[in-house]
Amino acid sequence: MRTLLISLRLVIAVVGAVVFTIVRRLSRGPLVPGWDWEIELRRETLHALLETGTEIGRPERWADMRFEAPVPGSLRGLVTVQPDTVNGVRGEWLRLPPLPTPRPVIFYIHGGGFVIGSPGMERPFIAHLVAAARADAFSVDYRLAPRHRFPSALVDVTSAYLGLLERGIDPARVVVAGDSAGGNLAAALLVRLRDEGLPLPGAAVLFSAWLDLAVTGATIESNAETDYLPVIDAEPARHYLGDLDPTTPWASPLYADLTGLPPMLVAAGGREIILDDSTRFVDRAWKAGVDATLYVEEDMFHAWASVVPNHPVSKRTFLIVADWIAGLR
Repeated sequence: MRTLLISLRLVIAVVGAVVFTIVRRLSRGPLVPGWDWEIELRRETLHALLETGTEIGRPERWADMRFEAPVPGSLRGLVTVQPDTVNGVRGEWLRLPPLPTPRPVIFYIHGGGFVIGSPGMERPFIAHLVAAARADAFSVDYRLAPRHRFPSALVDVTSAYLGLLERGIDPARVVVAGDSAGGNLAAALLVRLRDEGLPLPGAAVLFSAWLDLAVTGATIESNAETDYLPVIDAEPARHYLGDLDPTTPWASPLYADLTGLPPMLVAAGGREIILDDSTRFVDRAWKAGVDATLYVEEDMFHAWASVVPNHPVSKRTFLIVADWIAGLR
C-alpha cells in the first residue's frame, strides 16, 4: 500500500508540473529564452519528481531503484552491451565493432547523488558518447550510500580502474568520465591515483560534476529557478559522507591539490545550480598547471546531455567531447 501511495503521489506531482508548465509558457513564454517545449517540460517534470521523491522517499531504499534503459534505436546494431565484473566490481561494456587498432576506453562513472543510479540508467547517454568518440566504454556499478558510505564508492571505482589496467589496457588510452556525483568520483579517482603513485589515465571528462560537498557555490541559489535539481544543502552529502568533513579532498575534489593531474574537459550547464563547482575547479586546475578546458553550455541545466541525449544541444555536446578526445591522440 505504501508503494502504491508513493507512486500515486509522484504521478500527481509530474502531471501537476506538466499542466503548470503549459499554462505558464502559453501565458508568459519560455522560462529561459530559447528553450523549446522538450527542454522546459523535462526541467519541470524532473524537478517535481525529484523534489517530491526527496520528501517522501527513504534514502536507504533508493539504491533498489534500478533503471534499465535500452540502447537508443539509432545505435542498435552499432553499440553492443556486455555485462562484466572487473576486479570484483560489476559493470557493463558498451562496445563498437572491433578495429585492428586500439581505440580509447571510456571508464564511465554514473551520477545519482551517490544514492541512486546504475549503468543501465546512463546507457543511452553512454551509447551516444561511445558512438561520437569512436570509443569503447566500461560503465562501473559502484556501491551506493547510505548503505555504503564514503569511501566505498571510491574504493569500487579505483578497483575497477586498476582491474582494467591489469587486463592489459594502456592507461594512456583510458578517459575517466562521469556526471554529477560520478564526476565527483572521477575527479576523486584522479586525486587518489596521484596521491598513491598509481598510473593515471590519459584524460578525464567531467559532466556537471558535484565537486563541492560543502555546497558553498553561489549558483546554488542564483540558478535555482532554471535547474531541475532541488536546491541542495548539506543533507544529501551526509548520506554519503556521514560525519566526515565535507572538505576532505578525496570526498570533495574542489579542495584537493590538483597538481599533476592529466588533461581534463569540464562541461557544465550555465543554468545549473552547481555551475560554480565546475568553474572554481577549473580555476584551481589552471593554477596547479593542469591542462583543463572549461565548456559551459550557457542555457542548459544539470547533466543535460544525459537527460535529453537526442536533443540538438546534446548532440553538439557529444561532438565537442568527441573532438576533444580525438585531439589528445
